[in-house]
Amino acid sequence: MKTEAYINKIIEDTGLSRTDIQTLVEEKKEELKGLISDEGALFVIAKELGVDVTSENKELLNEIELNISDITLNMKNIVIVGRIKEIHRVNSFNKKSGETGHVGSFLLHDNTGDIRIVLWDEQVSIFKDERFEKNEIVKISNANAKKGREGGIEIHVGGFSKINLAPEDVDYKKYSKIKEQFVKIQDINENLGSISTEGKVMSHFPVKDFVRKDGQNGSVSSIILRDSTGKVRITFWNEDIEKIENLEEGDFISLTNLNPRKSTYAENRIDVHANSWTKITKKDKKLNLEAKFIDKIVKLQDEKGYISFQGVITAVEDLRRITLKSGDDVSLLSFTVSDDTDSIRITAWREKADELSKSLKAGEGISLKSVELRFSNYSDKNEATISIDSSLEKIDLKISNLKIAKTPTKEKTGSFSKNFTEINSIQSSGFFEIKGFISNELKNIRFYEACTNCRKKIDNCTCDKKGDSKMTMIVSHIVEDESGKIRATFIGEAAEKLVGTEADLVVKVKDTPDYDKLLEKFSSELVGRDIMIRGKVKFNDYSDSYEIVASNFQDINVEEELDNIMKEILT
Repeated sequence: MKTEAYINKIIEDTGLSRTDIQTLVEEKKEELKGLISDEGALFVIAKELGVDVTSENKELLNEIELNISDITLNMKNIVIVGRIKEIHRVNSFNKKSGETGHVGSFLLHDNTGDIRIVLWDEQVSIFKDERFEKNEIVKISNANAKKGREGGIEIHVGGFSKINLAPEDVDYKKYSKIKEQFVKIQDINENLGSISTEGKVMSHFPVKDFVRKDGQNGSVSSIILRDSTGKVRITFWNEDIEKIENLEEGDFISLTNLNPRKSTYAENRIDVHANSWTKITKKDKKLNLEAKFIDKIVKLQDEKGYISFQGVITAVEDLRRITLKSGDDVSLLSFTVSDDTDSIRITAWREKADELSKSLKAGEGISLKSVELRFSNYSDKNEATISIDSSLEKIDLKISNLKIAKTPTKEKTGSFSKNFTEINSIQSSGFFEIKGFISNELKNIRFYEACTNCRKKIDNCTCDKKGDSKMTMIVSHIVEDESGKIRATFIGEAAEKLVGTEADLVVKVKDTPDYDKLLEKFSSELVGRDIMIRGKVKFNDYSDSYEIVASNFQDINVEEELDNIMKEILT
């Protein structure tokens, strides 16, 4: 029998006694929950001990087939079957040998659970197979169970493993098809590996071009999607932008295979990124919205999202034409609604602004439904924006002691003057405010030890008593506007705020193989980001150009352009 041959081979190569080997067999069978025979257990034990018994039985490995729920840490030579539930991206990295390595992953599902499958190097070629898609059956042989980065168990598929798409020796009836489940926008979080969702397209932003780290051209675009629970930005890169070219505001769509990430520049916000496996389907479906009704305007400062309320129009400003960063020339109308508790500024854009400018008058009662609350950095209050789902109706409403809005007499400490300078018009040193978008990937991050008292480099510290040393980070990017481009440098807290990570954590990755992947992660979240910067401009003899060192910056985006021009409107 093969068991005797295995035992003799193990004794010969390791010096273990027959009793020791039998104990190992019992432990292995218990570990595999009775799914393996004595022969199979001996085969696995031999492999773990480095004893070559493949000449005894090369086919035995294929007999060890497990359910996902049976997988335990450090299992070897695993055979597992399931359906592809999620497909994640393939990443490249530099090996110590100087060669380029590849790693990709997907989520495998059977009737007992899910598990992440990690593929290395030549195994990732399966991602290019036209059959490699959600719900396809996969059979994996000779894989190992390892601890994942998040602490869970993963199956790793290496050079000696075998992965078979649509295998013929599997009973497909044992593996039920995965039904698509749509995640509500309010439930999307960064811990979800891959999601599907659906909703109405609220905004469709123009394509922006940029230069990638490898010198090649890249492009990015995004949409804002809304459902009954909230809204989310979904970003598309490079060739995937084609998937949203024919989308229009108001379209109801479903999207599969999306990757949520925590935003590094908008606190408590989740952004979603599409990938090459993302699919979009237009649906003949309506978005049912029931915005919460707020009975007093003062209570709007404690709310967020979409709401309904009523009041009396107390001011209507002139219709304005605004040129956005995208180059679009659009209409903007602002008006104020009050009751006896407070007032709030309302804005309308484009065709809606044109329409309302002809009909709204001060003193009229008005009911507003499903308008979106947004916090204004200028007024330091919530303000409301009319969206494509909003409705306005004039009503018979009389209110005594109306609260009239007061125009702010001075800016908040640390706010911008909004006197922006076009980049190409900067011809001298001094303090300037600019606005534009980040157009290049992050290629490197610099660090130095600084004194916590004077914030100078430790070597240059002139304090009578030096403070503690603090790791300080320096990040540089190219910022572009319609007129040109300029290098912007962010130092210390500004750099940490920009990348969303503390310097002490980043520096620990600096000399590891994961550094390039970290730079790619930062770049994917930074490139295309709209930003306004206040800082000191000086001429750099080395680059023969002006550069700006940011003393302060804020994020902006096209959908919230009102915040960028509010001061101009008020003055």
